[in-house]
Amino acid sequence: MSNKLTELKEKLHGTLDTAKNKFEEAKETIQNSAVEVNEKIEMKVDEVKTSFAEAQEKAQAKKKEALASIAEFKVERSAAKAKKKAERAEEYALACIAMVSAACDEADKAISEALIAAKEAEELNS
Repeated sequence: MSNKLTELKEKLHGTLDTAKNKFEEAKETIQNSAVEVNEKIEMKVDEVKTSFAEAQEKAQAKKKEALASIAEFKVERSAAKAKKKAERAEEYALACIAMVSAACDEADKAISEALIAAKEAEELNS
């Protein structure tokens, strides 16, 4: 009977060791995935910042052009100037849309960071 208990004990320890190894492998995989996600997020943040800065520059330039165009239009009141004013206003609107898009990208980044933080918290609680 002692041999059976010893065998059972060894089998149980073997199973426990296997489970511990699998747990460590899973933990390492999750940590590696988190690192990869963080790297991707950092790259996306850089892209968003660049895109946002470009959109702001374009928006400011278009705004100045639109304001100058409005003043010129009031003086000359020509149909050609009115058409150009409309084109510049459209470009300004497109730049504003680009800024909103950049803000959405920033929101996506924040969501990703929140998910990662929640996953890390869950791992720490487990």
